[in-house]
Amino acid sequence: MAQVTPQMVKELRESTGAGMGDCKKALDQAEGNMEKAVIFLRERGLAAAAKKSDRAASEGMVAAAVSTDGTTGHLIEVNCETDFVTRNEEFQKFVETMKTVALEAKVSSIDELQTAKYPTGASVKDTVTALVAKIGENILVRRYSSLGKSNTAVASYVHAGGRIGVLVELSGTGIQAKANSEAVQTIGKDVALQVAAMKPSFLNRESISEQALATEKEVFWNQYKNQGKPDAALPKIVANRVETWFKEACLVDQIFVKDDSKTVAKMVAEAGSKLGMPDLKVANFVRLELGEGVEKKSQDFAAEVAEQIAASSKS
Repeated sequence: MAQVTPQMVKELRESTGAGMGDCKKALDQAEGNMEKAVIFLRERGLAAAAKKSDRAASEGMVAAAVSTDGTTGHLIEVNCETDFVTRNEEFQKFVETMKTVALEAKVSSIDELQTAKYPTGASVKDTVTALVAKIGENILVRRYSSLGKSNTAVASYVHAGGRIGVLVELSGTGIQAKANSEAVQTIGKDVALQVAAMKPSFLNRESISEQALATEKEVFWNQYKNQGKPDAALPKIVANRVETWFKEACLVDQIFVKDDSKTVAKMVAEAGSKLGMPDLKVANFVRLELGEGVEKKSQDFAAEVAEQIAASSKS
């Protein structure tokens, strides 16, 4: 059995909002497995379906770039240590230039982006190294995603000055001829805004793996069983809860934030019909939130002051 440490309890508490005692018990039951501990808490109604990204934090910017013909799009996350550097003119210029690099290099992975040429002729990786030396703070081109084909349209949306970046890919008969039109781009941006605000986990029901669906069903089953619901009623209760979950987790099934009388799928289809594309639909999306998966460095201010005082007394 893995040893449960105070740090593990703290991490679980921050990610779920559950009490310290409940988190300790959950980790003990899960033998130190964090994911199983989250499920244990959820089944007992002690935590929401929390994601690690909810507690993750870092500084920097997420930037988005869409090709002039509207068929491809790119998202780049550039991290730094402090918000002060995020506002630095050199840092912002680098992030802006990376949009051009992504568009011109047409890479498919973060590794390829790192080796792509920066306008100076150096690689992106070497340019970052030079920027770190100049600014004096760690900088990292951390994540990269792209969407789009010749027969699709891509739109982007960046929220809160680069805290969240979204790409949305639309498909439909004849869309390549209208991909960069104001009408199609507006539809795409509306969907991208939806993704930024509502954080869907999946595109549609068909994109949910059997394992992910089975996990949710098991969580709901145990959750209602622990609430004392009779076994005979559980199948129907769980089925209804799964249906609700689909409408929360799947982008196309979500209620459209700008018009709560229709789903995202219906909004896109209706807008497409007006443009002569009745089969218009959302084909894919990507959402990057700044600092997902990176824990922000916590500082003990009192300890830091004491350390500085001690250092100064020696000099």
